[in-house]
Amino acid sequence: MRKKLLVGLAFVAVIAASYPIWKPFAKRNKWFVITTNIGLDSLRRYGFSKEQIGQAAVISQPESQIPADVEKIQAIYGQYLRYAGWSSTDVAGKRVLELGPGFTIGVPLMFASDGASFVAGLDKFVRLQDGPYFVALYTRIRETLSDGQKAAFDRTISLQPKLWLNPQFAAYIDHKDLTDSVQQLGPGSFDMIVSNAVIEEIYDPTPVFKAQGELLRPGGVMVHRIDLRDYGMFSKYGFHPLEFLTVPDWIYRRMVESSGQPDRRLIDYYREVGARMGYQTEIYATKVLGSNADLPEPRRELRPGVDYSEQSLKMIAEIRPRLLERYRKLPDADLLVQSIVFVARKPVNQSAAN
Repeated sequence: MRKKLLVGLAFVAVIAASYPIWKPFAKRNKWFVITTNIGLDSLRRYGFSKEQIGQAAVISQPESQIPADVEKIQAIYGQYLRYAGWSSTDVAGKRVLELGPGFTIGVPLMFASDGASFVAGLDKFVRLQDGPYFVALYTRIRETLSDGQKAAFDRTISLQPKLWLNPQFAAYIDHKDLTDSVQQLGPGSFDMIVSNAVIEEIYDPTPVFKAQGELLRPGGVMVHRIDLRDYGMFSKYGFHPLEFLTVPDWIYRRMVESSGQPDRRLIDYYREVGARMGYQTEIYATKVLGSNADLPEPRRELRPGVDYSEQSLKMIAEIRPRLLERYRKLPDADLLVQSIVFVARKPVNQSAAN
């Protein structure tokens, strides 16, 4: 009975939120936003949706989008190499795993093209996309490669007569958690694990970091681009960008746990993760409070008057009294950081099991 009632309320909240008439009300009422998100999360919690909220199971885009997607894939791949301290030649013979590749496996294919011996993707929400758009996208990526890279690409993936991954060189796992896939992927078998805006969607990422530790070889590295913002949950309605840090934990959990919404781990959490794992850790700030644009250069330490302004500090002072206690205790420098790149290297003398 309780489950039916909760599901019914979820549907009512979702339907109500879809009507424009409610939007002005939402902008004034924090609890309307909370209720709507509880409703959306309940759809997955009770099995009415297996996909990420707001995301279709299959997509199709116009081919005019291909150049932009290719450029984005190449840029993200280049960033992974740079943060890891690798050159393209260092990729040869390595094994690489991407968490949450989403709708494209372009990044694993870039690693494969540079000679990675094995690439894998694991996504909790999205199956491998094999529609015409993705065949055209990967065909375009292949066209940008040298002859040697094309040979490595071709051994990894076939695009005709249908899209197919060669299991000797690639794998894709969908609708499973990383914590349940360690044995399938191979403990101590990966040299690099990467992700882009994925880790923040895991309500409790601590077991996921433990699983990565089990998968990485000694000397292996993880590189994660992590968004620390609210995904527009409150901010798109005009609320303070840190408003989501004021919601009590027991309520917030019902808003986000099953739907892949931000987990509210901030930069201090990732410092603790690196220290707890005993890894050499580097954390780079890429966005700051008060700006949606990336910093011109990622920063290990933010510079006052250069990377952020007095207005950003005023925004923090304005909301600090209403923040949950653990966030209220954080220094301004931590609350300023809105996205990061987390780089952690496993010591060469640490066993594969740790």
